[in-house]
Amino acid sequence: MSSTSISELAGPIAERAQVLESGPLARGLDTGFADLDALTHGLQPGHLAVIASRPSMGRTTLLSTVCKNIAIGRSVPTLAVTLEETAAEFTTRLVSSVGRVGHYHLQAGQLTEEDRRRVERARATLADAPLRVCADPSLTMEELAGQACEAVRDHGVKFIAVDGLTDIKPEKRHDLREREVGDIARDLKTLARELELPILATTHLNRIPEQRINKVPKLDDLRESGAVTFAADWILLLFRPDYYDRESPRAGEMDMILAKNRFGALGVETGAAAFHYGSILKMP
Repeated sequence: MSSTSISELAGPIAERAQVLESGPLARGLDTGFADLDALTHGLQPGHLAVIASRPSMGRTTLLSTVCKNIAIGRSVPTLAVTLEETAAEFTTRLVSSVGRVGHYHLQAGQLTEEDRRRVERARATLADAPLRVCADPSLTMEELAGQACEAVRDHGVKFIAVDGLTDIKPEKRHDLREREVGDIARDLKTLARELELPILATTHLNRIPEQRINKVPKLDDLRESGAVTFAADWILLLFRPDYYDRESPRAGEMDMILAKNRFGALGVETGAAAFHYGSILKMP
């Protein structure tokens, strides 16, 4: 890769500064959560963003909600790579969310006539959505990169979501699992830069939050993946108070804790964990 003179780089930045005097900061793709988007300025091209949590906190549901908001709400071509569930399971979650049909009832086939009408409307909506799904559980990083390049070239994809960063098979085996995960995180960041689009990935936290009195996760809790902290441009940690306390006055709420933001401030947005509809909603 050849070098570029600083004068060539400074020109567009100066032009952008002129625009910013009379307009808002240039935004990436909005996730659909206003407070989060205000802090991050959206999902920016070339950036790697990460959603991390303990099991059953809702990271897959949040990821699919962001895919829905971007692909369906804004008609942005999207590739969803899901290594933690099948394509049918991922699609069922979307049908439930788009159609506002109970996720359990949809899975069990226990639908009313109104549910069936809603499912049909959701099917029509999804049929028109620029959303592609890859659900290969044995995907390597090289294969993922190949799929991504093909999706960009052939379908104009401008956003990639990866559910299960640590489930991607490493190209090189290391004695330390942390090295393998670190390689994958760095490769995802490189892929985002090369394709000039944002990548949003999910990963796990270790058990340390459950040993704290308040159970709230911290950035150091990223499991086997200290390198993810360095590679990611922003990291979102998820916390549901009612998961640990069934009598919590905050039942049904999810805290989305922006614990790292390379280019801005940190903060928290609270959403409604509507798992019965397979989605996370903005709080009223």
